[in-house]
Amino acid sequence: MANLNTFVQKLAGGGARANQYEVSITGGPFATTDLFTFLCRAATIPSQTIGEVPVPFRGRQIYVAGERTFEPWTVTVFSDAGWQLRGQLEQWSNLIMNMGSDSTGATSPDQYYGEAIVRQMDRNESTINEYTLFQLWPTVVDPIALAYDTNDIVEEFGVTWRYNYMTSSGGGGTV
Repeated sequence: MANLNTFVQKLAGGGARANQYEVSITGGPFATTDLFTFLCRAATIPSQTIGEVPVPFRGRQIYVAGERTFEPWTVTVFSDAGWQLRGQLEQWSNLIMNMGSDSTGATSPDQYYGEAIVRQMDRNESTINEYTLFQLWPTVVDPIALAYDTNDIVEEFGVTWRYNYMTSSGGGGTV
C-alpha cells in the first residue's frame, strides 16, 4: 500500500522542474550566438512516436512495431529590442527559400541544417538529461501581435522546427 512517506522518498530532489532547462541552437545564422539560449522563454522535450503496423491474421489484426517518427518541435522566444533573434530566424528562412523576387534558396540541406540541444536541469543547474536534435531547420516563424494596449509585456513569438532524428543521454540512460 502506498503512503505519503514512500511517495516523498520516490520524488527525489522534489521532482524535475519545468522551469529548469536550457536550449541552444547552432547552425544557420545561429552558428556563433548564444542569444537564443537566453531568450528562449518556453520549449518542450521533443516527442517521439513508434508507429504500428497492422498485420491481418485469420480475421483479426495483430500489431507489430513500425518506424520511429519525430513530430515538429516548437519553442517560444522573447523578441529582443534590436530584432536580432527574429532577424536571424528570417535570414535562416531566407537561406532556405528567398522571400524576395529571387526564387532560389539553398541547393543542399547541409547549407541550412542546424542542431538543437535541449537540456533538462536539476535545481543546481546540473544536466539531468540532454536531447540533441539533428538536421534541424525552422518551418514556421509565428507572427507577433502588435497592439496599443499591450503596455507591460515583452513581445514573443513561436517557432516550429523540423528535424530528422534525435538522441537522448543522461538520466535514464542513452537512447
